[in-house]
Amino acid sequence: MKFSPLFVAAALLSMRDVPNDHPPGPPNDYIDGGAVHAAQTEPQASPVDLGDIAPDFSYQAADGRWQHLHDLLAQGPTLLVFGPTDVVLRAIERDRERLYDMGVVPVAVLDVRNGAARTTVEQLGLRYVVLADSRGVIAAQFNAVDGRTGREIPSLFVLDRKRRVRALMRTSLPARGYVSLAANALGIPEPGTPAATSSSPR
Repeated sequence: MKFSPLFVAAALLSMRDVPNDHPPGPPNDYIDGGAVHAAQTEPQASPVDLGDIAPDFSYQAADGRWQHLHDLLAQGPTLLVFGPTDVVLRAIERDRERLYDMGVVPVAVLDVRNGAARTTVEQLGLRYVVLADSRGVIAAQFNAVDGRTGREIPSLFVLDRKRRVRALMRTSLPARGYVSLAANALGIPEPGTPAATSSSPR
């Protein structure tokens, strides 16, 4: 899958941080979503359920420009994960190429400060979009914040390009299987799987 300059421009850990022998594909992406610009009006938090239109949250890209969820969705459907553990982050990294092959953009939202998110990206060798959301601005819009602790609730949303929620999970995240999950939610074949035809046996 090819990514437009808009996607590539969003990387804080851009090509200057990637060795020359880095495999093809998007660079490490680390984006500050933890602060809301005064001029930005975030969507109000409301229940986000299966079939709903996801809130078009804003985030600050590496080049300092404010962008929105719809800018990510311009690249393809999105697998949006809140509160992932290192195990989950690594699982998504293992599935990253196959997700991109399906046209699906993986995005992880961490409830940590910018520096901690950058450290996580570097230590785990993540090469997909990671948003820092230390104040829960993004997570709150998806009802992914625990009201008692203020921490992110582990949650997952598969969004089509029209921002419609095609699958969701709350309270726990799987340790593997993100390619199958996204493919089933979006009704598309997994990479390497022949597309079904009318003459195919059921």
